[in-house]
Amino acid sequence: MTKCILDMPSYTYAVKGQRLLRQRGYPSAVKRRSKESKNGCGYSLYVSDRCGRAAEILDSYSVPYTIRRDGSDDDKL
Repeated sequence: MTKCILDMPSYTYAVKGQRLLRQRGYPSAVKRRSKESKNGCGYSLYVSDRCGRAAEILDSYSVPYTIRRDGSDDDKL
């Protein structure tokens, strides 16, 4: 199973993205990034499966995000 980490600009967008994905059968979790993270503090949305399709859903609802390619130790669920 693939895990995607989507960095969100705010908690509001993270929750909105999570709700949109869960309504369509994509399990996800919201996690606060640490202040030491190189991407700065904020929130990340962890998607368990079908990353490309999940990104398409967020795009179709204009939910801003950045896909993180390199997870770090503080990024474990």
